[in-house]
Amino acid sequence: MHQLNISGLEPFAKELQTASSYAVLAPQDNIVIEFSLQIVNESCAGNIFIASAQIESFFELPSSTNLITAYENNQVHSFSFSAQNKDFGIKELVKKMLSELSIYSEITESLVFIHLSTMQLESIKEPEVEQLMEYFTKFAKRTNATLLLLVSGPEVVKYRFLIRRLNKLFDGSVFIDNDAAIRTIDYDYWRHSTGILANEQYQLVFKHNKLIAKQAIGNEVEKPGSKNFFDEDDVWLVQNAVPEGTKLPAHYRIVDDNKDLYKKGPRIEAATLVFSVTRYTDLKQLATHCFELRKHCGRWLKLVIQNVDGIIRHQDECLFLTLGVNLILYSFSEPSRLLSQIQSIQGFQFSRPLPPSVEHVLQYTENTFSKGYLPFIEFTRQVEIHSNSAVNLGVSGVLVKLELLPRIDPIHPLHLFHIKREGDVLSVAENTIYLYLHACRENDVDNAIKHLFKLEISDFFVQQNLMSEHFYIQQECKQLRRYYKDKNVIDYSKQLTENNSYEFAPSFINNSAIDIDSPELVITERADATPIVMKLRI
Repeated sequence: MHQLNISGLEPFAKELQTASSYAVLAPQDNIVIEFSLQIVNESCAGNIFIASAQIESFFELPSSTNLITAYENNQVHSFSFSAQNKDFGIKELVKKMLSELSIYSEITESLVFIHLSTMQLESIKEPEVEQLMEYFTKFAKRTNATLLLLVSGPEVVKYRFLIRRLNKLFDGSVFIDNDAAIRTIDYDYWRHSTGILANEQYQLVFKHNKLIAKQAIGNEVEKPGSKNFFDEDDVWLVQNAVPEGTKLPAHYRIVDDNKDLYKKGPRIEAATLVFSVTRYTDLKQLATHCFELRKHCGRWLKLVIQNVDGIIRHQDECLFLTLGVNLILYSFSEPSRLLSQIQSIQGFQFSRPLPPSVEHVLQYTENTFSKGYLPFIEFTRQVEIHSNSAVNLGVSGVLVKLELLPRIDPIHPLHLFHIKREGDVLSVAENTIYLYLHACRENDVDNAIKHLFKLEISDFFVQQNLMSEHFYIQQECKQLRRYYKDKNVIDYSKQLTENNSYEFAPSFINNSAIDIDSPELVITERADATPIVMKLRI
């Protein structure tokens, strides 16, 4: 009998019995594969069969060590069905695949992973999907194997509800998701030696290439009004969060700055705290303070961020919301809207899961990303890293494919891209330029490209295609890497390095004497200015 090697799970949540089939669903390939690899332990003695269109992904993850060892011992038998998928429908393909696997004598009492994407399943109707699931169940019972059906893709929730209804076919069904930086596993149902486990949730933490589980906190949300707090109507806000002279209601109280407001936190249970963010605010420190308040005061505390200068970016928003903030406001010039939005969250508690620590989230925001032009194969790997980081932080990312007009040398438009942000990378293969914009929403792509490209896009490119789903971005990178693996793709790194004439290099200006607490940074002397003597002609 196999079992999940995830510490923190109850013993019956780890059981995987022979002649049984289980469904594991997740929105991303790496999440569902990483979970399945936890079954392969260091002392694995049985045979492992893997069938997937992304077979290399099983050997590329940090937790693949035990699988690679088993492969070197000739215990792993891998099958890729991406090529045959063009000739057969998914239903016929699965039938032929299971028929072929049954021929192997090693299949008896083995561990079988069959990985499908929601893109492959969407070509057949729901009754045919149910029939497909019956094939897997009959195969597991006929071969006395332990079968895990791994399903990943953007439409995975649809198939989660379908498999719930098919609980007579599967012995267990789990759904794994990334809610910002928190990975959770939901046991929809799970048969074990003493009964059935249902509707259980655990938080998963990835440490030292292994998953560690802990019981999720706050699964049962208390009903509004189930507790009475003496300070639920109180609102504490920083002075510069509202325009000067704003008349506030009786329960509103003003403090000088964010530091004073943070000190009020330990004595508060359900009040609302409104922090302000200006261009001088340390966002990392403020996010840490919000997380500490949330952990100390509980879920009835309301934390609001008033963006005074409009400098909070998409990635900063996701950071604050992940660390316990209820609401982020932008309408600084309209105090009435601020009051109504604060009123709208009073009486409710914070319901999102909290990460184990601030550092766990901040590791995805560190500016360690590469930027600018990259050789193509390296570009695809970096985009996968950026995309995976964006998934963990809950931010958006967009892959833009720009197809060049005929007879245009790629080096010319490449010179016109001026990448400024960490995480924005580009490359070229054949007649297409690939641009990845990290922490960018799909609606903002056109404005972002206008800032990056000096001329009109239509002067160089015949069409522009976008991918905003992280699942499709990562799939595209894997396919491109396989396609161009043995092909000679021109590397323009040297040519782009040699031409740096367009870059602006300002001379150093000493700003040490400037008061950073002043409303604006005002430089009285310009480094590049020359005084001109003017005379009045009489």
